[in-house]
Amino acid sequence: MLMSDPSIIPYVVGQWVRDERFYGRQAHLREILEGPRESLWLLGTRRIGKTSLLRQLEWIATRRTDLGYIPLFWDLQGADDPRELHLGFHDALLDSEERWAELGIEVSDLDPENLFASLTRLRRQIRTTGRKLLLLCDEAEELIELHAKDASLLSKLRRALQASDEMRVVLTSTIRLWALAEQRVDTSPFLMGFSPPLYLSSLEDTEGRSLVAQAQLPEDLRPDLGEQDVERICRVGSNHPYLLQLVAKRFLEAGDLDLAIEEVAADDMVAHFFTVDYEMLSAAERSLLRALGDTDELRSDSLPEDALSAHSLKGSLLRLEELGFLRRSAPGTFALANPFFRQWLHRIAETQTWSSSQRPEEADLQSFDRDTDGHALVDNRYTLVELIGEGGMGRVFLASDRLLRTPVAIKILRPEFSEDPQVLERFRREIILSRDLGHPNVLRVYHLGQDETRRYLTMQWVEGPNLGKVLAENGALEESRAVQIANKLASALEAAHSRGVLHRDIKPQNILLDKESEPYLTDFGLAREVAGEGITNAGVFLGTPNYVSPEQASTLPLDERSDIYSFGVVLFEMATGRRPFESESAVDVLRQHRETRPPDPLSLAPDLSSELASIILHCLEKNPDRRFETATQLRKALEALETTPKPSSG
Repeated sequence: MLMSDPSIIPYVVGQWVRDERFYGRQAHLREILEGPRESLWLLGTRRIGKTSLLRQLEWIATRRTDLGYIPLFWDLQGADDPRELHLGFHDALLDSEERWAELGIEVSDLDPENLFASLTRLRRQIRTTGRKLLLLCDEAEELIELHAKDASLLSKLRRALQASDEMRVVLTSTIRLWALAEQRVDTSPFLMGFSPPLYLSSLEDTEGRSLVAQAQLPEDLRPDLGEQDVERICRVGSNHPYLLQLVAKRFLEAGDLDLAIEEVAADDMVAHFFTVDYEMLSAAERSLLRALGDTDELRSDSLPEDALSAHSLKGSLLRLEELGFLRRSAPGTFALANPFFRQWLHRIAETQTWSSSQRPEEADLQSFDRDTDGHALVDNRYTLVELIGEGGMGRVFLASDRLLRTPVAIKILRPEFSEDPQVLERFRREIILSRDLGHPNVLRVYHLGQDETRRYLTMQWVEGPNLGKVLAENGALEESRAVQIANKLASALEAAHSRGVLHRDIKPQNILLDKESEPYLTDFGLAREVAGEGITNAGVFLGTPNYVSPEQASTLPLDERSDIYSFGVVLFEMATGRRPFESESAVDVLRQHRETRPPDPLSLAPDLSSELASIILHCLEKNPDRRFETATQLRKALEALETTPKPSSG
């Protein structure tokens, strides 16, 4: 008999839980409490249970003293103002005042407007007990607004949170926090050390069933649900903890599972959090979801690329899977994970109608004037001809410069980035670097302009694919061609390093090839000037970690040899047709870069010369001291190889 009295329905919908109300997440709990990392970032969509996980961590750490932690839960909601950041930390201390009194700390004696002094006092006092502080920071998105108001304070906060091994820090957020990945004032972005994130998505099957059945409650308090009902709720809710409990609650109230499912599908609150999560995604990711919304499942090699390279497509699919939007029904085959989300996608598709002459990706170009042929006209000078690429910050078009009568590439920034001072500074820096380097194999970036409220960036037009697309379609290159391309890229890298600039993002997608296979190194947006004696702090890795150096994977200081390692990964792929380290897990790839010896290129490409294989492995040494010391040394080794005839097989 189903319960009909809502007062005894056990599900907790829309509120955080802990103890016997908390289900699953055992792998995350172990990683956070027992893993090696002292700075962790829990990344998930709305209503996925981020706050509950923090509260469960607090509950466990309080009761299990053998773990060696004293927890502090800090809700950053409202901390978008500098003063509120300090006061919010003091409020967190007041909420657990008894805990600190046991350590001899009276919260009333602490300055409510100096969180840094309070944090230092806390750490020192906890250290005397042989334990460490477990700082649990919820709603970290608030720090985005804080940065806009006081960037130096955010920089100081980052340093305080990663000051020593006496503290373990956990942040939770949605993907909005990626906005801080490039925000820096002194040396490093805020997320340095917190990446890669731990993704929080749907529960495991057994965890979802336990949640619906409320298996941790005494039998007399559990809902009276049949096994088939439990399985169906888990299936339709795709093990999303909020949706599972909402459907189960409506089922107990109405006594009709079909009706409960219909009600949840039409629920405005459910639609709202789907909308918010969807709008946080990049345009390319939204396009992939729309494509999957029209079919049961698709293979990754048959998905519409929307001007994405194969590598970018794989990275987008992986992130959507990690976030719980997609599930992998078979190797290389994806489907939407959530039936409710599929229905929501269909509803919004019905409200978005496009004329036959207007593609959806042109919708945000309506503010521009049009020429006589109907093409968008930017700044009364650049006629947009064709969409050629798309990324998180904007779309790239082939355009015609009406003044100089020449083709250019033009990137139209998304509205949210058009007035972002940090993004604009990144592009200004890229223009200056491009101009100062003046190397024939570095893509020229011309101008950062503005048309009404929209910002745009003009660049040299290269008619040809990027190296990533070439490798994805054709596999390994002929050795002579690979060496020729590598030699010119090494020369470009040599020019950058000679001016004290690290690229930090060398990968095939940032290498364009024209019709004659002339390479152009692009995207110096992540470049950094080498500080002092040639060493700068490591940047944060964003995206699929296939080309980062061991130093980047460990968030250690970087110098020119980090670029040489990434260059070696690209050269390995050109020579063998595959990367040295591959995995579906981003964390596993980072681990391999840190710990695993690369395979001998000759084992994958027996016809390769031993000299080229040796150069590649020299680039890929784990210890930077064992790599080529400079790009000049690398270029000279490649030049010698290019001028040395390969012995004939006869």
